[in-house]
Amino acid sequence: MAETLKTASVRESDSGKRFLKALRLISILALAMSVSSVAFDWLSASGKYFEDGASWIYDCAIYGLVAISFGRSVFYERAAAFMLSLVLTAAGCQGSYDVWSEIARRGHDVSVDTPFSALVFATGAILEAALLFKFRKSRECLMMATWLSARNSAAVALAGAAVSLVFHAPTASGPQIFLDCLDTVLAFQAAFLVAKGIVEN
Repeated sequence: MAETLKTASVRESDSGKRFLKALRLISILALAMSVSSVAFDWLSASGKYFEDGASWIYDCAIYGLVAISFGRSVFYERAAAFMLSLVLTAAGCQGSYDVWSEIARRGHDVSVDTPFSALVFATGAILEAALLFKFRKSRECLMMATWLSARNSAAVALAGAAVSLVFHAPTASGPQIFLDCLDTVLAFQAAFLVAKGIVEN
């Protein structure tokens, strides 16, 4: 009962209200980016933006779930934080596999996102991170988990945009290996910090 009251008070605190507002804004942003990406893909018949739209829907679902769980109870908060830790771990494993795959086929050409697609994706990811930046030092599990997730997305998206601007056409896999390594390291580091926060709290 005491823990439930504590989480409820956190939700109603100034920082808790700001956090919930940020989550709602991010969910709206992600939904808008998803709809616009899918619509642009359909109108242009390019087939290059549908995957971005699916990725934004994923963000909308994740941050929406966090908003629902935040301040409800210790159990729900820890469950949501644990789920984010698992998602980050899965991202790290996927990144490791991608690095191995790129190294195995080194010398073959790989596709790079178009500069427009990469810049749009990076802009959205940076906006998400900016909305959560003020919570970067929080020790509260969900605040920490969402900030680290947004930070990872922004860092990888910004690096990806830089690569796409330099390499306009299919190119050697070196830059892609760098991006996959960055994604992998950040994902595992974030998963560890979130899991550690869950245990300590």
